[in-house]
Amino acid sequence: MARISLGNVCKSFKGLKVIKSVSLTVEDGEFCVFVGPSGCGKSTLLRMIAGLEDVTSGQILIDDQDVTKLEPFDRQLSMVFQSYALYPHLTVRQNIAFALETAKQPKEVIECKVAEAARTLKLEDYLDRRPSALSGGQRQRVAIGRAIVREPRAFLFDEPLSNLDAALRGETRVEIASLHKSLAATMIYVTHDQVEAMTLADRIVVLNKGEIMQVGSPRELYEHPGNVFVAQFLGSPRMNLIDAASDGEAGVMLPGNQRLDIGQRSPENIRTVGVRPEQISITDDGDAAIKGTIKLCEYHGSVLSLIVDAGPMGDISVLAPSAGALVEGARVSLDLPADALHFFDELGHRVTPSAQA
Repeated sequence: MARISLGNVCKSFKGLKVIKSVSLTVEDGEFCVFVGPSGCGKSTLLRMIAGLEDVTSGQILIDDQDVTKLEPFDRQLSMVFQSYALYPHLTVRQNIAFALETAKQPKEVIECKVAEAARTLKLEDYLDRRPSALSGGQRQRVAIGRAIVREPRAFLFDEPLSNLDAALRGETRVEIASLHKSLAATMIYVTHDQVEAMTLADRIVVLNKGEIMQVGSPRELYEHPGNVFVAQFLGSPRMNLIDAASDGEAGVMLPGNQRLDIGQRSPENIRTVGVRPEQISITDDGDAAIKGTIKLCEYHGSVLSLIVDAGPMGDISVLAPSAGALVEGARVSLDLPADALHFFDELGHRVTPSAQA
């Protein structure tokens, strides 16, 4: 497999920079996910690695070999696209074998590789069917099988589950995770779906407007977001952000002149406090810094998703146990545990309070 490195890679279209000096290394055998909103440049970056888009400036290395100007075929990568791109007149067996036949591989080698790919992807019973007789999930597995048999240096996935319904996305996601473990292959996967990113990745690369916002493990990015963009992009419902200012001691001042004790000396440059909805508790404490009225209560089975109108602090999302007797219009007090809070400066960058002596 392969180690893929990007050095100050840029891409411009008619003078407009869509990828802005990206540097990144994907280690051998790593499952790396590019995630971000539509138009952030994640698919363009993947296509540059594949050789399907030219690099305006910078360098792409695969195992220390400069492939920046190599044609796609010479990079020895396999790409799985959002559209299945199967030949409708060919059987599953013929679709999987197509690249091997084009490369004039021996017949016995082709048969062996197709059989192994079919076994890995649970396609043995479908080898003689045509794509029109398959479900969307089965077609995507055929597309993955076609990539596997080439034995590439790395696999590239461009939003491969976007055309599937929710149930099939979940099933196919599990299959891709199992495939990575069995092949121990280098994989780069593009998605806008944070659930796919969080469940599949060894490391996540969060992109926005052609720039890397943060790189890290799913847990690292979720628990220690480096900026407001990452904090709100990962997590559903999104992290709550509340305007705040240091009180010069172990607290911050919130809108409405409410003080929130954070148990540590608050930096002077704090401008925003963040807290995830699942870490907020409904409390009977009448002295709680945040009080409000439930304006929306959605039943989600094990949890209730609440929107609480907190007056000058705005709407606050809360996830509460569904066993509670919470209804729209009820007045509630909210507890924000000090160890669950995130702090950001006026530029949206993470800041860390210092422990008091």
